[in-house]
Amino acid sequence: MEIGYAQIEITPEVGAELSGFAARVQPSTGLLDPLYAKALYVTDGHERLLWIVCDLIGLPREFVEGFRRWALEELDLEPRQVVISTTHTHSGPATIVLHEAGRYDPIYLEQLREQLIELATATMEETEWCELVAVEGRCDLAVDRRGQSSAHTDPRVAAFGWRREDGSFAAVLVNYAMHAVALGPENRRISADWPGRCAAALSDSLTGSPIVLVTNGACGNLNPPFENVTIEQLNEWGGQVAAAVRDLLLEAPGDRRAGLIVSSHVVTVPLEVLSVEQIAVYAEQALRNAAGIREWGDKFRRAVVTWRQHQTDAMQAGTAEVSADIELAAVRLGDRVLLGINAEVFSAFADELRARFDLPVYTIGYTNGLVGYLPTAAAYDEGGYELEMAHLFYDSFRMQRGNLEHLADMAEQFIRDLVG
Repeated sequence: MEIGYAQIEITPEVGAELSGFAARVQPSTGLLDPLYAKALYVTDGHERLLWIVCDLIGLPREFVEGFRRWALEELDLEPRQVVISTTHTHSGPATIVLHEAGRYDPIYLEQLREQLIELATATMEETEWCELVAVEGRCDLAVDRRGQSSAHTDPRVAAFGWRREDGSFAAVLVNYAMHAVALGPENRRISADWPGRCAAALSDSLTGSPIVLVTNGACGNLNPPFENVTIEQLNEWGGQVAAAVRDLLLEAPGDRRAGLIVSSHVVTVPLEVLSVEQIAVYAEQALRNAAGIREWGDKFRRAVVTWRQHQTDAMQAGTAEVSADIELAAVRLGDRVLLGINAEVFSAFADELRARFDLPVYTIGYTNGLVGYLPTAAAYDEGGYELEMAHLFYDSFRMQRGNLEHLADMAEQFIRDLVG
């Protein structure tokens, strides 16, 4: 394979509001570690792929689509050949709408677009030949934060390395499912959280000091063991994920003939739409939610009131969003498949797909946009933050029950078509 790679710093100014925690006091007061956008360009002579990973909580769908239009015009890359993922750090700028959890920053996004244009151009300017090394390790760090009977985790750590003829590594892409919330709401310093520490640890321990792109998995229900950790603990956890694949990358044979297949498919799924009267009832019930009031106080109350007003106005005007577009972005590298999805998907989705195939399949969340949580059907009976409150902060209706299982069926057929 021929690959190109580059990175660019995308750290906001100290003083920017940080996204992800309603319990956090704003704005940021310092810098713990820089944020990066990292890009990997891969071609096997027949297919091409530009994959960008940003140390951000997420990106709007329209931002991704706008960048893809530029890539088509300037780089002759089809939309399916451009994938943009985020690590989902909760210590970065507010690049998505989460009411009371960091003020949305459109100016930062305008600057980011120009930075990603510069990054993409640099990534494709110069390429080199490398063999693909694909491995799977195990890390039991992530825990199911919900504490319900449907508890599920995904211990798999996937890594794809591009190794030069001299044995050194040029680039590595890692995938592990765990919310990037280790620093917790008490932290007010800009940081890439555990994915940044994982990338640094793996780059430092591999010959060639490769660029390392860390992607998050199906982690909608998965957290680190606890939050508000020390820097030392953050380093340890990042190193733990890196160690799960480091020796495997060094020892595994390469695939000099690995091929590349890229495809994309959009599935429109229904939202749980409420009438104006139902919106009012839901909001009143939410305002009596003891857990929400206890954890977020007036911020939660304001988020509920804002959601009620916006959804009521949209229903009355006939402009309410009643469905969501879910993009399934599939990349086959050698004998393995990566499936990007623009949602906070529950981890059971990953195993649901793997059970249907003889080849390894890995789910990458927060890819090509972010529409909110995608829970399992079982979770609807259990309730909890992801079902009862998250969509209030996202300012939308929640996903309809059964969407995750429907998408698993759609993804199965999509991947079967991809792999022949």
